Amino acid sequence: MNRTAWRIVSSIELVALIALTAWAAISGGCTTQVELASGMTMPMKCFWTFKVVPFVGVIGIVSALLALTSNTKEGRRFCAIVSALVAIVAMVLPTSAGIGLCANAEMHCHTTALGVWVLGAIAIVLAITQIAKADPEAADKPKMKL
Repeated sequence: MNRTAWRIVSSIELVALIALTAWAAISGGCTTQVELASGMTMPMKCFWTFKVVPFVGVIGIVSALLALTSNTKEGRRFCAIVSALVAIVAMVLPTSAGIGLCANAEMHCHTTALGVWVLGAIAIVLAITQIAKADPEAADKPKMKL
């Protein structure tokens, strides 16, 4: 992939990861408190889920910024792999394999999780594209002819 195309794809991935992080931070989870057996209250698990996702998202933003400025095939691939892994982790956190969400599907946190899943999927597709097209010299290499 030439430098201009790489910058465009990397910029779109950066925007997707910034949007994912901002969406999770701004929308957040439910603010309802759960009453414990001791009589004390604490936030629901979705509250904690959307406190963690922005911290994970910052790693993806840094990785996307590094991918934007990287000039080597190995550097580009490494940054794309890290960005994909961050998006996967951010998408897993709202599931039962991660921290989870409220049991009630009508709660606000389910809408926030949907946004995280869509933006994470976009970031993963872009990262896969970056992994496949990471070689900056591929356009200059001779092609096989029949």
